Amino acid sequence: MAKDLKFASLLDIYGGVLTDKQREMLELYYNEDLSLSEIAANEGISRQGVRDSIKRGEEALLELDEKIGAASIGKRYERLLDEIILGCDEIIADCKSYTTTKSVIEKLERIKSAIDSERN
Repeated sequence: MAKDLKFASLLDIYGGVLTDKQREMLELYYNEDLSLSEIAANEGISRQGVRDSIKRGEEALLELDEKIGAASIGKRYERLLDEIILGCDEIIADCKSYTTTKSVIEKLERIKSAIDSERN
């Protein structure tokens, strides 16, 4: 079973709504990087039981993210912040080099446009 590390971030976001057992299994598997066999030995259950619990937990995480979309909201938020930081860096560089006011205004308008498009 190959690990899809997107589940580690989904676990951080939605882990609180999983069953205790699913959350524990997923945390051991993704966050502690234990194998199915190691988890089975620690928990006193079969390897197949661990795998089934992890699969059910993964399905629940995907379903939650499909309905709520918090992971994609977080990614969009990060992209917007990157755009704001880039714009600020460009404006600071313009101000330090005493470029024209028009250049600064264009960069501020681009930042505002990025924010406006994200709101819509």
